[in-house]
Amino acid sequence: MIKSNKVTLALLDTVAMFLSFIVAIWVRYFLLLPILGSELKIIKYSLYFLYAVAIYVFSLLLWKEPLIEKQSYREILARTIEKNIIIFAAYIVFFYVTSQELVISRVIIACFFAGNIVLFTLFRIIYHNHIIALQKRAAVSGSNENGNSENLSDAVIDGEIRHVYIIGSKSIGMYGGYESFVMNLFKGHENNKKIKYHVACKANGQGFMEVEKLPGASRINDSEFTYCNVHCFLIKVPQIGAGQAIYYDLRALRWACEHIEKNHISRPVVYILASRIGPFEKRFVKRIHAAGGYIYQNPDGHEDWRRKWNPLIRKYWKFSERYAVKNADLVVCDSKSIEEYIQDEYSSYHPKTTFIAYGADIVPSNLADDDAKFSNWLTEHNLSGSYYVSVGRFVEENNFEIMIREFMKSSTDKDFAIITTDNPKYAQELQQKLQYKKDKRIKFVGTVYDAELLRKIRENAYGYFHGHEVGGTNPSLLESLASTKLNLLLDVGFNREVAENGALYWNKDDGSLATLIDQADKLTPQEIEAFGEKAKNRIRDNYSWKKICDRYEEIFLRYKL
Repeated sequence: MIKSNKVTLALLDTVAMFLSFIVAIWVRYFLLLPILGSELKIIKYSLYFLYAVAIYVFSLLLWKEPLIEKQSYREILARTIEKNIIIFAAYIVFFYVTSQELVISRVIIACFFAGNIVLFTLFRIIYHNHIIALQKRAAVSGSNENGNSENLSDAVIDGEIRHVYIIGSKSIGMYGGYESFVMNLFKGHENNKKIKYHVACKANGQGFMEVEKLPGASRINDSEFTYCNVHCFLIKVPQIGAGQAIYYDLRALRWACEHIEKNHISRPVVYILASRIGPFEKRFVKRIHAAGGYIYQNPDGHEDWRRKWNPLIRKYWKFSERYAVKNADLVVCDSKSIEEYIQDEYSSYHPKTTFIAYGADIVPSNLADDDAKFSNWLTEHNLSGSYYVSVGRFVEENNFEIMIREFMKSSTDKDFAIITTDNPKYAQELQQKLQYKKDKRIKFVGTVYDAELLRKIRENAYGYFHGHEVGGTNPSLLESLASTKLNLLLDVGFNREVAENGALYWNKDDGSLATLIDQADKLTPQEIEAFGEKAKNRIRDNYSWKKICDRYEEIFLRYKL
């Protein structure tokens, strides 16, 4: 593996010192001679300078420090200042040892010191970039010699571990797209020796990480824990309303940069989920690039379309998304529709994009139909053996209002089990509009955090309603296609892209979903089985977690930027 060496560094530093000394002497004796006079002796200054250079070179060869290519630009500057303090201490000592302290020129010392700082730093940064470029070139050459047709410019080489920092997920868990994604990614890469993950989690507030409730998690200290060989760090967030999400991401990004610099991590990948902090990323991007690293950005969906945001916040989302795309080395889109949108909307930035969806696995539940856990859940919520179900956050853009209203209009004798988060304000608003509590078929059943139980609920449902219209590939939809035979989806590009002919579709028109429900009730068992097989084929062919994890391994380890 190509590495920097101390001899080359010593030569570069010596050249820098000679140039700085020549400039300092020239400033003192030629520019300032008429002002300061000519009492100083150039020969004496030159002799002491050579002594100082010899001492510095000797100390440099003995000095233990990280390889130059593993240092950030900030570290290079800090070490330059540190070394020059030693040089000038030795230089000035010679004057005192030889009783020549009265002829020390502050002009020469100042110019020499300033020149050294500038030239040392400049030469070392050039050498730093040169070594990294050679390493990348060697990686490409090695790939070509081994018959690798991909010609990848930044492949991990010689057993190097790629450090990947994930910013933007509140926790590791079942609810929320990003939270589900990181959990499955970490499980899929638990035994991957080439990638070391670091992930930020919220320490407090809504959606915070409850470490003790995550099976397999082990605390390191109050602010760190491990899960599936992943280093997880907790970020405390002040409760400042909507602004806390921006604060959380910025604090997590700062933590990642500090960890990279403190541990001299070379060529990290920082993967930012969502586009909340686009306008504030630039200074962190510079620090990550200084370590030879890359910024990956997942823009999620159309956050500026979400009805829960007021017009000002929607404009901020759009503004932030623009800068997030501009700052990114690679934009990872979880939907082909989102990738096309990014390429069209921000074509002036020539963004590099790739498509990687979320995943799901076709794994039957371990629970039997008469398992006490499942039967007790049905009894607790007064559900019959045949029911429709919907799973998702209880927010406007998931269209619970339309689903409930249309279900109430339908003639079905089945129940509607709504598995969702708590949102009393929205629930009260819907009750005032729809009076859904009068319809005994409508059952709000709260959340289900038991993965096996949730899978069993999906499996035994007659059908699944999916009303999500904002965002890309939705994890809840994938899980339903993997488990539920009959899926009734809102007809938007994201949903049709995922399910294709493996589902039925409805729109927001009055009576559309109600009519579809009545039609679904009349399907034969053979027709339902056919829809179920088509849905599972979509998951097997395109959305298995094995495929998704392999794609992420590719872009983290072998992607050509």
